[in-house]
Amino acid sequence: MMNTLLAFLVALTVVIFVHEYGHYRAALWFKVRVLRFSIGFGKPLLRWTRLQPGLNLPTEFTVCALPLGGFIKMLDERDQEVTASETHNAFNRQSLWARSCIVAAGPLANLVLTLFLYAFIQWMGSQQAAAIIATPATGSVAESAGLRSGDLVQKFSVKADEWQTVQSLPHLMSLIDLAVHAQDDFTLEITSAQGNQPKTVAIAVSGLEQDAARSGSSRIGVTGAYSKPYIVKVMKEGPAANAGLSEGDLVLKVDGRLVNDAQHLIQLIRAASAVQVWEIQRADGKIILLSLLPESREIDGKRISKINAVVGRDPEMVWVQYGFIGGLDIALHTLSLQTKMTFQAVGKLITTNSGWQQLSGPLTMAEYAGKTAEQGWRSFAQFVALISLSVGLLNLLPIPMLDGGHLMYYLWESVTGSAPSPEWLERLQVLGVSVVALMMFTALFNDILRWLT
Repeated sequence: MMNTLLAFLVALTVVIFVHEYGHYRAALWFKVRVLRFSIGFGKPLLRWTRLQPGLNLPTEFTVCALPLGGFIKMLDERDQEVTASETHNAFNRQSLWARSCIVAAGPLANLVLTLFLYAFIQWMGSQQAAAIIATPATGSVAESAGLRSGDLVQKFSVKADEWQTVQSLPHLMSLIDLAVHAQDDFTLEITSAQGNQPKTVAIAVSGLEQDAARSGSSRIGVTGAYSKPYIVKVMKEGPAANAGLSEGDLVLKVDGRLVNDAQHLIQLIRAASAVQVWEIQRADGKIILLSLLPESREIDGKRISKINAVVGRDPEMVWVQYGFIGGLDIALHTLSLQTKMTFQAVGKLITTNSGWQQLSGPLTMAEYAGKTAEQGWRSFAQFVALISLSVGLLNLLPIPMLDGGHLMYYLWESVTGSAPSPEWLERLQVLGVSVVALMMFTALFNDILRWLT
C-alpha cells in the first residue's frame, strides 16, 4: 500500500512539476513577474524564496499538502494592485502572442516529457517478446488473411516498396496500431512455424470501424505472443484444481482438437459452455485425459468462462535497442498514436452513452502506478509518460478554467480585436468549473465502482 502511494505521488509530482515549469520558463522568457510557483494545493508543507532571473524580484516556491495539481501565480492587474514601475511585467499587459505562449507552454512541456520518456526507453533498450504471434482471434481479419499460430513476422509495409524490419512483438503491434488508426491496408512478410520460405500476407483494414477503446492490433485479431499451452499455476479452488490439473502440465488437445498455443487454449476455455475433455502431458511425459467444466462469469457485461489457472509460459524474448534517431522515431509514432486515441476517447465521451465509463480517477491511477513500479523502471516510465500525455492533451481542451479555455479566449480576441467581456468570462468560468467538477466526480465514481465490482 505504501509503495503504491509513493509511486503515485512520484508520478503525479513529476507530471505536475513539468507542466508548471513549462508555464514558469515561458513567463521568464517574456519577463513576466512570477509571484508564486506551487506544487499542490492547500497548506504549504515546504516554502522557500528565490530571486527571479532577469528581474531580481522574489518568487515564492511551495509544496502543498494536496498534491492533485499545481499553479504559478503571475503579476496581474486583474488580481492585485500593481505599481506603475511594474506594469510592464504584468501578465495582462503582455502581447496576445506572449500570453498564448505562456499558457500553451504547460501542456507542451507535458508532451515533451512524454516524448523524451518514450525515446529514453528505446535508447536504453529492453527485453521484448519476439514477433512470433499467437493464434489470431476466431473470425478476425488476421485469421482470414492467413496468419497462424507460431508465424514469425519479419517485415512490415504500408507501401509495397517500403519495408520495415520488425524488431519485436511490441514493435509490430505499434506499427499495426498506426496503420489501423490511419485506415491503411498493410502487408507482412512472415516465416511460418514450419520454417518454410518467407511469404507475404496482406491485411485489409480500410473497412474496420473505429474503436478508441481497443488497440488496432486487437481489432484485427493479433492477440499476443506465441507461448506453448503449459499450465503455469493452479489456484487452490476452481475448475482447474477440481479437474486435477497441475503446474507444468502441457495441454495437447481439448475435445479432440489440437491446441496450438496458450492463446488458443484461452479461446477454447472462454468459449466453453459444457464439460470439456482435455488431453494433457504431465511433466514426466505421461499422457492422460481429464474432464473439466469451465466456470462462467460475467465480466464487463459479457459472460466468459474461466478455469482459475494461469496458462502459458513466458514467450521467446529478444533484446531491442535503438539509436538516437531510431528511438526518437519510435517515440514520435507512439506519441502520435496515443494522441489520436485520446482525442477519439474524448469524442466518444461526448457522443456515446458509455463513453463516461472510460474515465479513470486517482484510485485507478494509484493502482497502476504501484503495479508498474513493481514491474521495473521501464514500465513505470511508460506509465508516467501516459499520464503526462493525458494531462497535456486534456489541458488543451477548450474548457474554461483549463489552459485550452484561456487559449479559446485569446483566439476570440485575435478574431474580434477585444477580449471577452467580464460578464462572459464569469459565466464561462462557472461553466468550466462545473464541467471539470463533473468529470472529476465521474472519474472517482468509476474508480469506486471498479473497486466494488
